[in-house]
Amino acid sequence: MRNRGAHRRRRLPRPPRALDILGWALLGLPVRRQRGERPTGATGARSWGAWWASHQKLLRVLAIVALCWSATYLAWRIGWSWHRSNPVLWACLLLAELYGLWNLAMLAWLTWDVTPCNRPHSSPGRSVDVYICTYDEPPAVLEATLAGCALMTYPHTTWLLDDGARPEIAELALAWNGRYLTRPDKAHAKAGNINHALPRTEGEFVLVLDADHVPLPDALDTLVGYFEDPKVALVQTPHDFSNHDSIQHYDLGRHEQSVFFSAICVGKDRHNAAFWCGSGALIRREALLSIGGVATDTIAEDFHTTIKLHRRGWRTHYDNRVIAQGRAPHDLAAYLLQRDRWARGNLAVFTTRESPLRARELTASQRMSYLASLVSYLAGPMRLLMLTILAAVLWTGQLPLRIAPLALAGLWAPATLLMVLAGSALCRGQQGSGEATHYELCTAEIFMRALRCMVRPGRASFRVTPKEGIDRGGWEALRQFRVLLVCAALLTSGLLLRIAQDAGAGILPAMHGFAAWFVPLLGAVELRRVTRTLVLVGRRRQLRGEYRTQLTAAAVIVPGDHPAHGGPSLLGRMCDITTGGVGFELSRPLPIGTIASLTVQLPDVTGEPVATRLEVAVRSCLAHEKDWRIGAAIVDCEESDRRRVLAYCNVVWPYRRLRGETEPVPSVAALSQDEAIPSAQSRESRRVLQS
Repeated sequence: MRNRGAHRRRRLPRPPRALDILGWALLGLPVRRQRGERPTGATGARSWGAWWASHQKLLRVLAIVALCWSATYLAWRIGWSWHRSNPVLWACLLLAELYGLWNLAMLAWLTWDVTPCNRPHSSPGRSVDVYICTYDEPPAVLEATLAGCALMTYPHTTWLLDDGARPEIAELALAWNGRYLTRPDKAHAKAGNINHALPRTEGEFVLVLDADHVPLPDALDTLVGYFEDPKVALVQTPHDFSNHDSIQHYDLGRHEQSVFFSAICVGKDRHNAAFWCGSGALIRREALLSIGGVATDTIAEDFHTTIKLHRRGWRTHYDNRVIAQGRAPHDLAAYLLQRDRWARGNLAVFTTRESPLRARELTASQRMSYLASLVSYLAGPMRLLMLTILAAVLWTGQLPLRIAPLALAGLWAPATLLMVLAGSALCRGQQGSGEATHYELCTAEIFMRALRCMVRPGRASFRVTPKEGIDRGGWEALRQFRVLLVCAALLTSGLLLRIAQDAGAGILPAMHGFAAWFVPLLGAVELRRVTRTLVLVGRRRQLRGEYRTQLTAAAVIVPGDHPAHGGPSLLGRMCDITTGGVGFELSRPLPIGTIASLTVQLPDVTGEPVATRLEVAVRSCLAHEKDWRIGAAIVDCEESDRRRVLAYCNVVWPYRRLRGETEPVPSVAALSQDEAIPSAQSRESRRVLQS
């Protein structure tokens, strides 16, 4: 039998490069990194988009040309393309094309200038309450947020608003110098929770945080200065996420919402139309009370409340500095649940007095800005409409328009190319056209179902997005895309039947002229996009419950069941750390199951390294280049050390990464002196640290 305690003498597996290259060539799939390969930097903006961001005048010219050319094409479409075409398909295609022009026009208008407005200095001496709203989130999630609140430098009072009425959560709040508040009922979910707390607290301002949004130390210093203007009711900040391996992330610091928070919200700020996005917002208590508290008519209490504030003449601002790190949905089900709630709640605003179409107190810019936000939920359904039209053309042979090859080359092709190019450039490198299409396809079905809320919201329940979990991918994920799977089947079968038709064995109605080859070509392009989304979702695997936080530091490892009296200590290099485990490299292997004492100097918020001792159990030992990569679980430690690890993973590392500060790496000599390491160290162990 194999010895279970022995280390594994195998190399870290390499991804199948040939398959990666094939997937990239056929579907545009991202090439997977090798294990241990990590992106660096605060954001992951694409260099191509960053180039456009540094050439603002050229970008604006591109946007104007794209809009003018597209408008010219659509004018021709309305006046001359309907002859001998199927009227239903003609109207559906025109609707989708008009929406594309609207979308580009709104994106250009909102992102015309993304230079942040003047930021005020901090204003000392103001009283602030921090509301952490929770219902059923796990204690581990809440403790990280409480740790962030404890490290905030601006004086404040932390309130844990628990709709779950859990005694253990009350004890947790007390342990982190917070205060606990619950209520007898759960009416109106998060909005009701905040409204219950408002008359029971006294702060001049309220910082609202979701249960998983961990504030950074300078969060309040960043925002309080805006309220020197007595008409300012609210300041919103970007949503950023600590688990960069979530389903909505493209890269480190770049995710599906990056365009909205890095570019669109800056434009909304210029039009006094920045709105509360649920978390990471500082709000004036007086302003909330002046409108009767947080809106409860819809489950989009944040968006709805902001319009109420604007109707009463209050101003809002947006600051593009990240002040908190949340947790993005781990799996597809949680992601779709969250987007479904957003869509149903926001679209239900159309049925209220705060609808941008009805609220007369709004300025024209505010009305247009809010309308653009609500109409953006049509992107996915319009993508489905385009796929349905294409499948119908392949199967029936009926055409949605009649266009000559010259008009196709001179009008349609340039308009389409310019719209794609301008849309991607206006995103300033935060999102590519392929990435935008992927998430439009992911949300198409749930947004299509949510459209009914524009006229009849019904009884919508507030369901909390799960903050923990895993993603196994495969059929379990793919079966949530029923409509998309049907579209893929229709496109595939239609293309195959058209190929058979060309071979003389088909059963479909014939298509004449260049449409006989052009329509199947378009079908193949769209099928590639759909297949790419299905493959990305199906092959995704996220089996770790915690994101590995990067850590580059020296470590002292003392193996043995009783580390204090064990054998000689070893010097290693830390790779990553979580609240439940560590990863480090050694010049020699350690058997699986080994209990060891690990000492590492974790930097605090100021950058000062602090000795942290952990008792760990080796769970994996794999050869990596010239050394050994070891993964270990934390099995025991002092309470102060546990809190230090918790703070580093959730506050210190995000804070230093986002503020552009590098992490100090203590030298081997300093670490040895501080920890009284035995001088009998092998030369090979020292080489690991010095390299």
